[in-house]
Amino acid sequence: MFKLLKKTMLSALLFVHGLGCEQPQKTNSKLFGQENAVWTESIYLRGFKPSTGRKLKDADLKKYANTLKENNIKYAYLFAGPYQRDGHLPNYPFSDLAKGSVSKLKEYCPGIIVLPWIGGIQNKTVYLGDSIWVRNALEDTKRLVETLDVPGVHIDFEYILKGHPYLDATIMREKPGDEANYANHVNAFHKKLRKAMPHAFISSVVVATAPGTKPWKRKTSIGELKELVPLVDQLSFLFFDTHIDSQKVFEENCLAQIRDIQTLQDRSPHTQYLMSIGTFVNRKELRNYRDLSIENVSNTLKVVKKTALEVDPNNKIVDGISVFCDWQTDKSEWREFYDHWANSL
Repeated sequence: MFKLLKKTMLSALLFVHGLGCEQPQKTNSKLFGQENAVWTESIYLRGFKPSTGRKLKDADLKKYANTLKENNIKYAYLFAGPYQRDGHLPNYPFSDLAKGSVSKLKEYCPGIIVLPWIGGIQNKTVYLGDSIWVRNALEDTKRLVETLDVPGVHIDFEYILKGHPYLDATIMREKPGDEANYANHVNAFHKKLRKAMPHAFISSVVVATAPGTKPWKRKTSIGELKELVPLVDQLSFLFFDTHIDSQKVFEENCLAQIRDIQTLQDRSPHTQYLMSIGTFVNRKELRNYRDLSIENVSNTLKVVKKTALEVDPNNKIVDGISVFCDWQTDKSEWREFYDHWANSL
């Protein structure tokens, strides 16, 4: 009888263990942070979808809020830009509709932190070396935060490198010194923004700093970032569009990226450091930069977790994941995000 009972218990344990092996491995929130964010289209502040003219409905807000809750998203970057050529923001994010959308999102998803997403491309609508442009941008940014009654803002400046025919057609020709001075101008803007809004939550984004990544945007050096990180509360690193087509090289560069984050943590431990993953329609013009057999959601998250543990198995380095972008993330990708990151213990 005892032997039969022992055998039955053992079988049950093995069965339960087997079921557990089939389930997605849960994320250890003590090592893999859940300060997760998502870049979000303008429909929620604009009131309609620019590409189709479809009007925003309350059901859209509820669906979006459910997506945020289901996937452990804490920060919603709602597109409110870009800055215009004179530095001012467009009118739509200051509207009553925009204020109403933000209010409803807070109601439908308690705890969500809405950060209006503003910025743009240098020498297209952004002119960080122009003092009048900067003054207007700072004034409108502060006014936007106050109008929407949000705790802060997400800043996304980009500098597109010359040499790609498709991308070259989107910007004006640069002036001498633009590329070399770009990071200093970005840092100076953030310094002035911090002075203008000393208590605001300021989020920003840069491309990956790992040496083997070759994006179409200007990379920021660690030296330049050491000047930026004390000025921001959150910084995302775009670990996609890397121009890498080798799993080995991808893992090596993820390791280098996390080591760079660790270096910046020593400089500014209060700042949140997020790794950004890409979910997008892989347009033909940019496919050389995007090998989706490598840069897909599940593989990227597995590599981030693996390399973070290699760098430090006992302390958190990555504070969260930022997802670009909500309008191109399908249900299967959200499921992969949840399974491989957001299902924290």
